[in-house]
Amino acid sequence: MALTKTQKIALVILTIGAMGLSGCELIEQIGSSDQPSGGVVTTPPDYNVSTDPEEPTTPGDNGTQPTDPEPEVDIVEGFVINGGSARTNQAELTLEFVTLNRNGMKISFDHNCASGSWEPYAHSKVVTSPLLNQQVPVSVQFRDWDNRAGNCFRQSIIHDGKGPNIIFTKYPLSILEEGSLAQVIFEVTDALGTVQGATCSLNGLEKPCFAGRNEVSITQLPVGDYTFAVRATDNLGNESQASVSWSVVSLSRNISQNIRVNNYKKVDILFVIDNSGSMEYEQKNMAQRTANFIQVLRGLDYQIGITTTDPRNINEGDGRFLPLKGYSGKYIIDSSFTEAQAQDALSKTLQRSETGSGSEQGIRAAYRSVDRYNSNESRSRAFFRDGAQFAVVLISDEDESDNTNKNDPENLIAHVGSSFNGQKMFSFHSIITRPGDTACRQTHGYAYGDRYKVMSELTGGVIGSVCEQDYAAQVTGIAQGVRDLLKTLTLQCKPLENRPIVIKRDGVVVTPAYTMDGVNMKFASELDPGEYNVDYHCLR
Repeated sequence: MALTKTQKIALVILTIGAMGLSGCELIEQIGSSDQPSGGVVTTPPDYNVSTDPEEPTTPGDNGTQPTDPEPEVDIVEGFVINGGSARTNQAELTLEFVTLNRNGMKISFDHNCASGSWEPYAHSKVVTSPLLNQQVPVSVQFRDWDNRAGNCFRQSIIHDGKGPNIIFTKYPLSILEEGSLAQVIFEVTDALGTVQGATCSLNGLEKPCFAGRNEVSITQLPVGDYTFAVRATDNLGNESQASVSWSVVSLSRNISQNIRVNNYKKVDILFVIDNSGSMEYEQKNMAQRTANFIQVLRGLDYQIGITTTDPRNINEGDGRFLPLKGYSGKYIIDSSFTEAQAQDALSKTLQRSETGSGSEQGIRAAYRSVDRYNSNESRSRAFFRDGAQFAVVLISDEDESDNTNKNDPENLIAHVGSSFNGQKMFSFHSIITRPGDTACRQTHGYAYGDRYKVMSELTGGVIGSVCEQDYAAQVTGIAQGVRDLLKTLTLQCKPLENRPIVIKRDGVVVTPAYTMDGVNMKFASELDPGEYNVDYHCLR
């Protein structure tokens, strides 16, 4: 049907109205706009407004050129410790967090986000590390707005609050004769960092020294007291100090020592075993390595106790006797054991399963075992018998790791002498990293046993190698050295070579053949029982 002119005009008006209505709905759906009411203006991302003054500007922009939106940057979620530092000497750590999930966070001092507790989110937080002087693991989790825990983020930092480690491996005896050479060897190391600098001083006179091994030789010292000190710092500013002291004298002292010799054939033997982590290789075959020790002692009235080089006040340390493995309630191997049982108990107990302190102190362990005798501790009282000689057998791949009086060879000799009234013959045998054995040092010998070597030389003991696959020959030699204590007189100090030694038995001068081995006079055969007197000279 054809439309009339009036109907056609009405249709046009209705169409225009409908278009207007659709435009209003579109504006309402988009929301408010900063553009003027004339309509919405869109600009493509690569659109550039011309600077030609004849070109009209977009209404409402005051003629300024619009800028491109900044590119979006992906957020790297996680955290950093102390701004990304690898090391610190402070227990307080500053953690800075980056995340969009800010409904909570959990901080753990482990690698798997297992030990922390949830807390409100913060952009940063200062926490106190429960772990010191080691690598400190830190892990963090964030929780989103639906309370879901996100990924576990992990970082770590090394805490180092200790100065460098200063260990004297060789130093003068406590008393030197005037004109003697004083030699000091020490090492400056830092397990967690780098040694920044070191300074040595002799009675306050300072000279530079170095990281690593240092050797110092001092000649022509006049009479007096001397202290050699080392001060070192690491790259975090931590400082440490250590020193050794000795005296230079010009006069000797005369000693008249009375010793009772009997025919008891009693020997008390203390094994000191290194149970630190560095001994893992040696410990694997320790039972086999010491398998022939007991048979060499046949005919002797022996007792054997075992302790460790661990200086800590724990059940396996500080000179305490270890319980025998496989023999419940027993701590001492004695004559109630068959030879097979004695060897079994010794081998099994020497092979340690625990990991002891890395600060090995075998001389101190022997010193503390004598201390426990003096304190009337029952196990030490049972071990040290009247009329019995005393031998120590040390097995360690490192040297004595401290410098106190109880770590000093001469002080141990004096301590044994005074505790047993000079009546106990004493020897100290060492299976160690022998000084100068570079092959051992570069494989399983962690450090040269300089001080243990001095300790054995002072008492005429055997010095073996901890790196040997089989200790059979060394153990045989040590066991023979223990037997030789029955042919030995232990003096209070090392006698001067240029002064005479006079021996009397029951008041009559005797001249048995002997050799001097440190403080021990070793005779060609066992001495006849009796009351002996030895007159000799030592340094004052």
